[in-house]
Amino acid sequence: MPINNLSGNFVDFENIITQNDPGEAAAIILKSNFEEFDSMRGDILDRFIDFVYFKIQTGYWEEFNDAYPTKRMNDKILEKKIMEMMNKYLYPDIVFKILKFMTRNIHDPDNNLFIANLIYSKDIIRSIYNTYILFKKDVYSNNKETRFLNVQKIQQFPTQINNNLSSPLDAAARLKYVLEFLSLKNNTDDIFKKEDILLSTNPL
Repeated sequence: MPINNLSGNFVDFENIITQNDPGEAAAIILKSNFEEFDSMRGDILDRFIDFVYFKIQTGYWEEFNDAYPTKRMNDKILEKKIMEMMNKYLYPDIVFKILKFMTRNIHDPDNNLFIANLIYSKDIIRSIYNTYILFKKDVYSNNKETRFLNVQKIQQFPTQINNNLSSPLDAAARLKYVLEFLSLKNNTDDIFKKEDILLSTNPL
């Protein structure tokens, strides 16, 4: 499919995905991300995550667990292809974008489960867990100058944004919630146990 689906300020992700198999659609997006997309309009993978989030928001509530409410896309074929793209063909590039989305989602952190519900890759789950452990260590750091740095590096907020939006405790809590959900949806015992994601324990 020609890259002109990415021209201007509009990216026709839905057409790219529906008209190609998951591997080809992912290749188009990754190629444009490195070669053709104007960085001033934002990274195309960030916009892909926003597109996925929008498609889930306009979907339906899934009956899974009242403590972990989430939604599914109305278009099941599109959702299946997106899941394959995210977990297989866009890895590892998509990992940082998922973490960026989740750590920036300060006002509606419960909705991080909308994206988490599409994840089954052990590699992606492990990356989320390792980031959680990193943030958890920062919670106990006595160095006020560096305590926020790891969260800020992932959030990529403008430099003038207040440090309060990059609290490692808040960021760790958001990822903990995601990991709890992922442990219910997937077998994660080879990555972490429930006791491994307790916030109340001081990491070594």
